[in-house]
Amino acid sequence: MKKLVFIILAVFAFVACEKDPDLSKLDNDYLVFTTYDKKANFAPNMYYLPDSVMIIGDKEKPEYWKGEQAAPILDAFKTNMTKRGYTLATDRTDADFGLQVSYIASTYYFAGYNNYDNPYWWWGYPGYWGSGYWGNWSNWYYPYPVVYSYSTGAILTEMVNLNAEQGNDKNLPIVWNAYLGGLLTGSNKLDMTLTVRGINQAFVQSPYLKAAAN
Repeated sequence: MKKLVFIILAVFAFVACEKDPDLSKLDNDYLVFTTYDKKANFAPNMYYLPDSVMIIGDKEKPEYWKGEQAAPILDAFKTNMTKRGYTLATDRTDADFGLQVSYIASTYYFAGYNNYDNPYWWWGYPGYWGSGYWGNWSNWYYPYPVVYSYSTGAILTEMVNLNAEQGNDKNLPIVWNAYLGGLLTGSNKLDMTLTVRGINQAFVQSPYLKAAAN
């Protein structure tokens, strides 16, 4: 089976809304997109990862995968972060970075922004956003321009800089972003093998994610 992995190692911007390609034409291949803030300092080594994967759907209240359902996804991130020299913090207040992992369950979301003054694509969604989960910031922002779409069955991961200055008028910067698409089986279930391979690929194409040596 021929594999197609879209590798984007630098800041990227599409000028129009682009839906995922017809996966039937890609021999069931998956897609991996990554972006990052070129000005970010990835050297600090403490990170925090919630024990759940947030489910983005059409319900008013957020849902989560926990336990065995979330374990393969979260373990893949932990393994890759350890290989890059990062240490998992037991308390998020001790962490330099936070990893937010979400699954797009049933809807399409369009992302479009040119700077952090524009409305955020996740504006108003319940859950960790706006809840003070990560700290005392007013909202999130991406310090790089990008426009693209999120499709059903995708995994979205955002690394946030928890060392950013806090305050009600401050925004929490997302310094790394990974999008995995084409992960569903013929029965519309998440293919966990492809998902883990996609997570591994996201790190392969992100060599700048490396903690400073102790």
